[in-house]
Amino acid sequence: MKLPYKDLMKNLGVGRELTPYESQPWMSHNLDKGITCEAEVRCNSDITEIEAELQFMYDTPPTGKPPVEQICRIVIQQQVKLNNLYTVAEVVIQGKSYSNKFYNWEEKSCNFFRACVKEIKLDKIPDIDAILKREMKDSGFFGTNRGDGSNKSPKINTANLMYDMKNKHGRGF
Repeated sequence: MKLPYKDLMKNLGVGRELTPYESQPWMSHNLDKGITCEAEVRCNSDITEIEAELQFMYDTPPTGKPPVEQICRIVIQQQVKLNNLYTVAEVVIQGKSYSNKFYNWEEKSCNFFRACVKEIKLDKIPDIDAILKREMKDSGFFGTNRGDGSNKSPKINTANLMYDMKNKHGRGF
């Protein structure tokens, strides 16, 4: 995935171009569960690095969980060698790295984050496991089989070779 800045912001669910040091936050709170979900997209001073982050903050943390749990972190960098287009450099979801693990992981990570933001905008706490299962499928291929040839050796008709000396004048074809 190589995108210009404006398209990247759309892919992350922001819908506008952020300026240096600016961030776009979203927040949802579920009083019954005691969970606040906070998502944010932010950029650095020269807009060369974008970070998208999703956190759960617990009123009363479940046993074994910290009060603030980082669910997702996506680091996107501007690539000078790619005409200043942006690419995803790192993806960590629930403590597990998804960087370079399967085909189209960059776009799928942005889709995952955008799906979570959509849930937060509806004032819901995202079901991370369901969104993860739906958006981060390992169903594609890094390449296609087109142009690979076949396993068999080519069949060569030696009678059609160049410089065939079997004709009556001995001069090839």
